[in-house]
Amino acid sequence: MGICGLSSGGKCEELWEQDGAEEGAKQGYGFSITSMTSTRHEGTGGAVHHPHSCTISKWISRRLSLLDEGIYVCYVGTTSRKIINKVVLKVGAFVTPVMKYEKRNTDSFLICSVLSYPHPLITWKTDNASISESNMEEIESLGPFYVDSMINITGSNLSYECAIENSLLKQTWTGGWTVKDDLHKMQSENFSLSCELTNSIFLLDQDFKVTWSKVEKETSSILAYFLSSSRNTTIYGPRVSWNKERINQTDFSLTLKDLILPDSGEYLCNISSSKYTFLTIQALHVVESSSVHTERANMANAEESKALSEHPASTGN
Repeated sequence: MGICGLSSGGKCEELWEQDGAEEGAKQGYGFSITSMTSTRHEGTGGAVHHPHSCTISKWISRRLSLLDEGIYVCYVGTTSRKIINKVVLKVGAFVTPVMKYEKRNTDSFLICSVLSYPHPLITWKTDNASISESNMEEIESLGPFYVDSMINITGSNLSYECAIENSLLKQTWTGGWTVKDDLHKMQSENFSLSCELTNSIFLLDQDFKVTWSKVEKETSSILAYFLSSSRNTTIYGPRVSWNKERINQTDFSLTLKDLILPDSGEYLCNISSSKYTFLTIQALHVVESSSVHTERANMANAEESKALSEHPASTGN
């Protein structure tokens, strides 16, 4: 909304026009507009007056686009006086970013994606140490305001953090990724995948969503999800279960029953809100019962052979 005022007892005449709006911008989402205000009131010397003000207020009635950004000129005039003011309108866009974990052939990647105007500042850290830009790949897709920032984490067991900032709108978002130790289980066992909300920046009254999925190459299949706003849980599959009492304690560990060999793979827990995302990955290896017994026997034999070689039995004469 623009406001342009002139103290006067006469008839007001006003004119708003745009001066040099930027070209080439595209329609976006979630735009914010800075307030536009320009006022001037005058009185006579020696006394305090409350002059009649001629104030013109105009709403931009259509949906804002980046084309609306620019300098606006306000002219207000009467028979005795006129005022001309310029007002700068800035339009920004910042749609909630997304952090993704992807497997491509034998490589693993973390990707932070955002639709933002102006161009966002994206920074990566690993175990609280900054990652140099040479190790990042930034791609602009779907137009100049949709940005993917990607790093290769193949074989890494470190924690990672991605931070995205829109300087115009003063909005920030943070994504985090951690990996847990691999698990080895036998067929027909039940086992629990761990995922807890331990970070204090997730306030209890902040809406968030928890999604469990199994990661495959190029794809992933959703196993379960939880919405904090409705306290609803959704389960996909008869062998998947969630403990509601644990959920009330912000423990979103998922249980798989009667394990089978195809259950082997990577499992991802995604906890997301409008300002934060935390990903936890854990690998599960399911083996046949006979294989486990054989493996344990081999390990025992190997340990016994090692002990004998280090401490050979003495012989008497």
